Amino acid sequence: MPQNPAHNPIDNWLSLTSNEGTTRRVYEMTPDDKHIGNPAIRAIHGGVVTLFLERVAELEISKEESAPFSCVIVNTNVDFLRSAKLKPMFGAAVIVRRGRRLAVVNAKAWQDDPERLVGQATISLKID
Repeated sequence: MPQNPAHNPIDNWLSLTSNEGTTRRVYEMTPDDKHIGNPAIRAIHGGVVTLFLERVAELEISKEESAPFSCVIVNTNVDFLRSAKLKPMFGAAVIVRRGRRLAVVNAKAWQDDPERLVGQATISLKID
């Protein structure tokens, strides 16, 4: 069942917050031990990185909508570029295409330097 992307309990689990910047919205995830995928190097699980990128995309779409709506993720293509350490992760998204029923969003995640990405994704969302 589709749900309003602006209200999701996953945000609490990810400790997800957003900040309005001068040029774009930046989302922040504060990781915890429950997010670890590789305990040997204390790296965040790839599924958590993917979930973060998907939520960034959903929230970016919801900020652009004036009326209540819901969306469902149709497809996610993720490029993992380096391991994500157990420290704050930041993300931003750009809406590539927004139609009546489908949106395509590019999302990026980084930790210390926005030029050194942890991962990036292209996410297709069905809009209801």
